[in-house]
Amino acid sequence: MVIIFLSLFVSCTIGGKQGKDGASNEQPSANVPVRGDKNVNLDLLPQVTKNYIDKYLSDKEIAKVIAEEDELKVWFSTGEQLEFDLDGNIKKIESPIGVPASVIDERILQDIKSIDPNLTIVRIEMENNGDFDVKLDNGKEITYDANYKRIGFDD
Repeated sequence: MVIIFLSLFVSCTIGGKQGKDGASNEQPSANVPVRGDKNVNLDLLPQVTKNYIDKYLSDKEIAKVIAEEDELKVWFSTGEQLEFDLDGNIKKIESPIGVPASVIDERILQDIKSIDPNLTIVRIEMENNGDFDVKLDNGKEITYDANYKRIGFDD
């Protein structure tokens, strides 16, 4: 519901590469955002992206969505920033006030609490190999493998 409501406030960009005469020689897909630093209509986001936002962040107000060459970025009015690959899969979650616990796997939350219960996760980035890089509010970074086992700690 939030996405439908907010789509009224986000402009849709339609376009493509232009030839020498200024005419477009690329047809935008009906279900994929057009690449470029432009605001994107929420209806054009991949379904997997919409599902992720609905599942974990439906209570947050979306402030801006852009499609870049290799990713989609979504900003929320509360400070969270999400990055998705062009297929709509989550790549990165960042928030200066702390990543919402709803998007963090319980195994990572428990591990962080075992280190220091007062730490806050400010960024989680999913690597191509399945690992997760987690940045904490104290500046330290922890790497987890795809099975959520801690494999690195950067002071």
